[in-house]
Amino acid sequence: MHLFYQPDPHIFELDEEEARHSSKVLRLGSGDIIQVTNGKGLLQKCRLNIQGRRVGYEVIESKTAERRPFAVHMAIAPTRKAERNEWMVEKMTEIGVERIDFVVTEHTNPETLNRVVNLTRLNRIAAAAMKQSQQFYMPVITVNNKYEPFIKNAGDEVRLIAYVPEQNTVEHVFSKIKKGADTTLLIGPEGDFSPKEVELALQAGFQTVSLGPTRLRTETAAVAGCHAVNLAQVL
Repeated sequence: MHLFYQPDPHIFELDEEEARHSSKVLRLGSGDIIQVTNGKGLLQKCRLNIQGRRVGYEVIESKTAERRPFAVHMAIAPTRKAERNEWMVEKMTEIGVERIDFVVTEHTNPETLNRVVNLTRLNRIAAAAMKQSQQFYMPVITVNNKYEPFIKNAGDEVRLIAYVPEQNTVEHVFSKIKKGADTTLLIGPEGDFSPKEVELALQAGFQTVSLGPTRLRTETAAVAGCHAVNLAQVL
């Protein structure tokens, strides 16, 4: 059954983009049954009522989908290219993530920050990925988080930073996950974290972890780390 996104549960009509997709791409008509979610767990079974360009619907059934017994929070220093940040948001949403925080580090370029992390566009991409992967909770996305206060306020039971000192080995992220525990995984920028940033994270209870034997781009590390945390929870 086709899934659509309407963030306001009191509006019984698809927005312009969703309406066009339903009628022009999927060729749905009045009387067809669809599913609608608000991205916060609400799942509605609905009957379409199309009048011209307006695509309304009548709610037949409504329920709240259960949340997962654990939460995955990804904190990432944004890359310098918008398309890479958008790609990782899309893929992490498909894999499963409750929250994505873009964090400003010493190696983040503040002059390009607003250009490479457009919150409106990122939310639109996350909504599309949520629908594609048949999920009913959309990740919360935040931008422009200052590193030090973010680190100090991180409250998840498991707090990890992807960082491997030179000529040193640390355990893989997979081995640090606790079943059922909420987890924050911090991914660094191009150029990695500064020594001061690593020390601040350790003081705040973060543990250093590896994502594997090879050096990864920020966006690859984010997706690989998100997948590893999810996989460790279900195996």
